[in-house]
Amino acid sequence: MSKPTIYIAAGHGGNDPGAVSGKYIEKALTLKTALACQNYLRNYECETVMARTTDKSCTVAYKMEEVEKKRPSLVLEIHYNAGGGEGCEVYYWHTHAPSKSLAQKVLAEMVKLGQKSRGIKESKAGTSYNFGMCRQAATTGIPSILGEYAFVDNAKDQAKINSDAKLRAVGEAYAKAAVSYLGLRKRSTAGDAPSTKPEAIGVGDIVQFTGGKVYASSTAATAASTRGASKCKVTATAPGAKHPFHCISEDGKGVYGWVDAAAVGAPTAAKPVEVGCTVTINKGAVYGGLTSARGNKVPAAQLAPKKHTVSKIQVNKDVQEALLKEITSWVAVSSLTRV
Repeated sequence: MSKPTIYIAAGHGGNDPGAVSGKYIEKALTLKTALACQNYLRNYECETVMARTTDKSCTVAYKMEEVEKKRPSLVLEIHYNAGGGEGCEVYYWHTHAPSKSLAQKVLAEMVKLGQKSRGIKESKAGTSYNFGMCRQAATTGIPSILGEYAFVDNAKDQAKINSDAKLRAVGEAYAKAAVSYLGLRKRSTAGDAPSTKPEAIGVGDIVQFTGGKVYASSTAATAASTRGASKCKVTATAPGAKHPFHCISEDGKGVYGWVDAAAVGAPTAAKPVEVGCTVTINKGAVYGGLTSARGNKVPAAQLAPKKHTVSKIQVNKDVQEALLKEITSWVAVSSLTRV
């Protein structure tokens, strides 16, 4: 008998930041929460499928299609709220009783963390709560919910999500609800590793290189050198080759070379760009803002490894931008790497 599968979707991502209030950026909060949810479920007899494990675009249409194809046992869509309210709420498709039951369990776990309850709420057509990830439950029959744990623009709620430990607890709340709903059992032995199905590793992903042989080309028979374990950035892939991942050090110090897929771990969550943090500007970046310089390329002298400090963050023409203190200019957050 196959194990139950849980589809975990971190809301927003990539050029879609979601709700933003100062350092509280929804796409970063949802990713940390989703990864914590997955990590907690590793201790139980189930599989997990992640909509995303890095800061990359992930549309509702894509997620709905994935659910159709993978047919998980349930769907957890993770979000954070905005608009001046306070507390947690969970949405479900109004005609789907199994989703309502799952929503009640998720809300109960959130309330156990000390959060104020705004209740479970119906998602339905013809309203502003016509959420695709809830709606697909009506056609697939798969229990699906969309949770909103806190308001990023409310000071009381910010205090509940202002650390990795607190976000981990929120992720675990979703996981505990899934465990209860599906009646999952704990894994019997430490060696019984979970089966996870993360997104494919692609160019630009930050991955964990476990260390070992590095090759000069994707078809080389002998190693050009060896390297210790480190985080790396994927700069090219060769899907059919013996050594399919080309990694470069995250700090930009130089190309490592081609390494075997078995030596490359799943993509890791990059640290979010926040006010006060230090960043480097990626190659190809252009200026943002509203001046005549908008769209012009940032000079090579300002690119990595030169470091800059983020003094403000804004959304301008649907692009999240950061004001860099040293050059007094706006640059898209997607063109920055936190160091």
